[in-house]
Amino acid sequence: MKVIEEPQLPVKSKLPWFVDGLLYPISISGIIHLLIFLLAPFLIGLISRYVLSSIFLLGGILSLLLYLLFLGYVFFYLGYCIFHSAKGGWRAPDISFVHTPDKADVATQLFLVFGCLAVCFWPCAVYYSFTERADLIFWLLFVFGNLFFPMALLAGVLFDSFDALNPVLIALSIYRTLLPYIWLVPLFCLLNVLVLWLLSKLPLPGGPNQMLNYGFIIVDYLCHRSFVYKTAGPIYLATVAAHFLGRFYWRHKDKLNWGL
Repeated sequence: MKVIEEPQLPVKSKLPWFVDGLLYPISISGIIHLLIFLLAPFLIGLISRYVLSSIFLLGGILSLLLYLLFLGYVFFYLGYCIFHSAKGGWRAPDISFVHTPDKADVATQLFLVFGCLAVCFWPCAVYYSFTERADLIFWLLFVFGNLFFPMALLAGVLFDSFDALNPVLIALSIYRTLLPYIWLVPLFCLLNVLVLWLLSKLPLPGGPNQMLNYGFIIVDYLCHRSFVYKTAGPIYLATVAAHFLGRFYWRHKDKLNWGL
């Protein structure tokens, strides 16, 4: 998605910017994508339970890969929302034929988002892996990671490259736009707290037998309605956050001076 050279899209909304941002997913394409993100896990769950379960361990691996492909498309669309809003877009976009992703695009976006998370949250993850405690130090490291995450995500998506996850570039960009940027951090903090809450509910393998069937166990849990319904709020909020992040670039691209 590395190109913001196209003409800026016209800004048509007359609503206050915050209300306008909250309504960002309310377009035909946005609503269709929200429905896809809620209904696709049920289809994956059915395929996993009634088709792939017949091939045992391999089926569990294929079930996980199928879910990761779905997750990659979710990230691809959120990245496209950032890109579209960075050109001045004000409602959730339709993915044009030119930007229709293939499996490579989806996988790249998945790894790119994971790369952003790794760069920003590795101190937090390392601390928890050694202490297994979510104490004050853990949450301070978590907030510290959220300070860098929005800018890292913006750079990663717009440059469409892991090279953009350069700590110097990220820190310098934050310095140049500190006052407007700092308003994005609480939004992404809230979003990532919700993601942590969802991850904390995931089942852990309890023994050798569960390890062999863990692919089916985790996909069955992720695709169960009790979990899918819990993802509705975070997905909507993620779409809104993607819009605010893209609009941040649109407003402050001259200060960032990324040459896009």
